[in-house]
Amino acid sequence: MTDPGFSQTANSLLVVAGGAFTVPLLARKIKLPASVGEILFGVLVGHEVLDWVAPGQFIDLTAELGFLLLMFIAGLELDFRKLEAGGVKPLLHGLGVTLSVFVFALLACVGLGFDPFLGLVGGAISIGIPLVLLQETGLAKTPFGQNLMLVGSIGEFASILLVTAVAAYDHSGGINAEFGLEVGEMALIFLGAYVVLAVMRTMVWWRSESFSRVVESHDPSEIGVRGGLFLMFFFVAVAAKLQIDPILGSFLAGALFSFVFRGKGPLELKFMSIGNGFFVPFFFISVGLHFSIEKASGGDFFLLLKLLLVMVSARILAFLVVPKEGKSTLISVGSGLLLSAPLTLLVVVANLGRDLGKIDDTMHATVILLAVISSTIYPFVFKLLVPKILASPDGQSSDAGGGH
Repeated sequence: MTDPGFSQTANSLLVVAGGAFTVPLLARKIKLPASVGEILFGVLVGHEVLDWVAPGQFIDLTAELGFLLLMFIAGLELDFRKLEAGGVKPLLHGLGVTLSVFVFALLACVGLGFDPFLGLVGGAISIGIPLVLLQETGLAKTPFGQNLMLVGSIGEFASILLVTAVAAYDHSGGINAEFGLEVGEMALIFLGAYVVLAVMRTMVWWRSESFSRVVESHDPSEIGVRGGLFLMFFFVAVAAKLQIDPILGSFLAGALFSFVFRGKGPLELKFMSIGNGFFVPFFFISVGLHFSIEKASGGDFFLLLKLLLVMVSARILAFLVVPKEGKSTLISVGSGLLLSAPLTLLVVVANLGRDLGKIDDTMHATVILLAVISSTIYPFVFKLLVPKILASPDGQSSDAGGGH
């Protein structure tokens, strides 16, 4: 006789898998990011609306794996060849914009009387949705697209570091010996990653034929995929052992893999197929399943509007004030709009804030709502500017990489 608990889990999996399959098709029709559609689908089938799916241990575990894979893929998407080819100036510009965004967001939140933690909400940067839009609009290989991907990559890395640092600060109770120890442990992870990286790079260079199997497209054993997943879980385990947020370990693993195997080729597509094809949709649908309409409706609507304005204003202002050769107001506004859709990082920050007691359930629901709205509105407004950006010098296709 079938276990009733398993039957309920099977039904929930059927609904979630059906949503993971159909939502992207519908989202494409109405020009909505698939991840936003998946969150909304989760809300729809959750306990407050249709009540078709109840979050359970299996769905939550699958969603957690999806989140780790999402962070791993984010690290994997870092293109170190372009970073190195661009030289120092683009890197300094990216760092300057990233730092300015966080400073402006923090100052705005403090000036408006918000908790300083919301500065992290206003400043978080993610490259996921911007990358898709750049590819869809034909801007990915233009100077505009290359610069934005560089800034977005630096911003996402900085956001993950900052999230980890905030968690460490809270765990230690302030800037003290324990906080110094946690920062030292973070540095230890980076040092360990560098050592592994250096050894692997040397081995790949020295025994290139032996390592070619890792990135082969027709390897029946999928050694490359197995090795990448092992690396991800290894760094996640190390981060957990050191009581550091696992997102840093997962992201570092992806970045390390990308650095060692520069010509990732079909291997990157395999990871994206595993992640985006199954596990990542579970994560976004799970966010919707845990979303509370009741809590969100009890939130401050004007606070939501103010945070929306803080997000886009901080980014546009950062692009305007940080020096860059040949920049224009149009490019600064377009860049600021496109980077104002940090869906994944806002979910991360919202969950962190609630876990640390920085925000309550109502504010958590408000930040999730902010993530959905910002990732819907700002990409739409950006698309209105695309024809003008394409007609500008920065919108002309270029093979020069990120050196502009």
